[in-house]
Amino acid sequence: MPLGFSEIYFHFVWRIAPASSAMNAPTQKLVNNFLSDFGEKYGYEPIAVSVLEDHLHILAKLLPGIAPGLLIEVLKEELAHYLKKTLDMKNPPQWDDGYGIVSVSRAHIEAVAKYVQQQQKRHSDGKTNPTLERVRE
Repeated sequence: MPLGFSEIYFHFVWRIAPASSAMNAPTQKLVNNFLSDFGEKYGYEPIAVSVLEDHLHILAKLLPGIAPGLLIEVLKEELAHYLKKTLDMKNPPQWDDGYGIVSVSRAHIEAVAKYVQQQQKRHSDGKTNPTLERVRE
């Protein structure tokens, strides 16, 4: 990884494919652990991670030399490989092709982290932020 300075924070979201089964609680935990534990390996420092039945959110600091869109594609591939090959999961979730990325200013990190951490409640209450849930134009 290139040496350098980076202070780029972003929120990203992606969904499971429409034909894929919803993620159960054990799968959600495995995905959450993967995204939380392997961030540095893939070029980000996770700040907040939330995995629901049909989608996930990550707030992270991007490390130098990492392109956000490419990072998401790599994470999708590596996570699928991890679930299928490493854990021998028979029917791992299939990821949708889309994703959403939103830059986050340092001043808004705490608010966005809280948003990510409260995903279950926000979805139950119907109080989601359309910009932070969007995965298509």
